Amino acid sequence: MNETVSVDSKGRLVLPKKIRLEAGIDVNHRLVVRATGIGRVELLDTSVLMARAQQIGSRKLAGWDEADHEAAAYVRRSMKRK
Repeated sequence: MNETVSVDSKGRLVLPKKIRLEAGIDVNHRLVVRATGIGRVELLDTSVLMARAQQIGSRKLAGWDEADHEAAAYVRRSMKRK
């Protein structure tokens, strides 16, 4: 779906309702804006980004045991000395 919007003198634009509905963007949603090229920007919903980061973190840390981690062992040793 395509819509044409204008940028006002303060750099603001209004996302048309059809676009917001299709993208699942509700009132008060926080969005990350990033430039992806000349004349091109991307809007990303922060809650979607956080959910993706949590999924990735869960996969990467699956099976990780703090007791087996070298840094945790170092902290335990240094605490015993005090």
